[in-house]
Amino acid sequence: MIDEKIKLALRYKTIAVVGLSRDPNKDSYKVAEYLKANGYRIIPVNPFADEILDEKCYKSLSNIPEEIQKTVEVVDIFRPSQDIPPIVEQAVQLKQKHGKPHLIWMQLGIINNQATELAEKAGLEVVMDRCMMIEHKRLKQNPSGELEGAQLKKMRKTMSRVGRAKLSLAQDYPDAPILISDENFNEFVQQYPIVVVDCWAAWCGPCLMVAPIIDSLAKDYAGKVVFGKLNVDENPRTAMRFGIMSIPTLLIMKYGTEVDRILGAAPRQHIESRLQGYLRRA
Repeated sequence: MIDEKIKLALRYKTIAVVGLSRDPNKDSYKVAEYLKANGYRIIPVNPFADEILDEKCYKSLSNIPEEIQKTVEVVDIFRPSQDIPPIVEQAVQLKQKHGKPHLIWMQLGIINNQATELAEKAGLEVVMDRCMMIEHKRLKQNPSGELEGAQLKKMRKTMSRVGRAKLSLAQDYPDAPILISDENFNEFVQQYPIVVVDCWAAWCGPCLMVAPIIDSLAKDYAGKVVFGKLNVDENPRTAMRFGIMSIPTLLIMKYGTEVDRILGAAPRQHIESRLQGYLRRA
């Protein structure tokens, strides 16, 4: 059911982003920038800014000019949970006046059941505690092209075996990638001097191509480097925390701190050359 709402939301192309920050390091900015780059029209809502992402900014939903209000299809909210009801009330007023927006989207960590009930009574769909950028990446087709059936099937079978071993403090240097999550990420990366975290998703063709490289590196570097697998779809909080904008992304960590990252389906030789530099300094 939630996936149907998400798919519906992503078909709409005009999004009012409430709480959009001017700071490029903030999640709201990164998400809005990504959406704009992927063909969505962004209408910033921030009472303390005149322009964000080269778009005119408005103080509130009610402050948006009427001719633009009529075009708003989704209200994407980056505000604390307790601040949601007044924003939803304004969205309901627009819905009653213009027949839009169609959907309220509350970003990761934002949950307000009272506001949800108000929105749904007014005929608005609601998505809570999700990231629009992550969901868009998850559901869109792989832009680099589909892998041929037999190869894809083989790679998916490989990925299905990844991380069957759970993180254990008693385990020294495993010779296979460990499945990690939002819950055990910090424990994992702080447990070993050098860790490589493979940020991936099941729908990502390049991720499936990198998977056997990670498997072989984990075996060859056992005792020196520990490898982990983080599914960004299933662990969005960690993905957002590290600003994962594309996958595959390999995070190289030393004692829990990121020191480097490798983007895209890099060949084994490139990954090894980066790793060896950190091993020499370890």
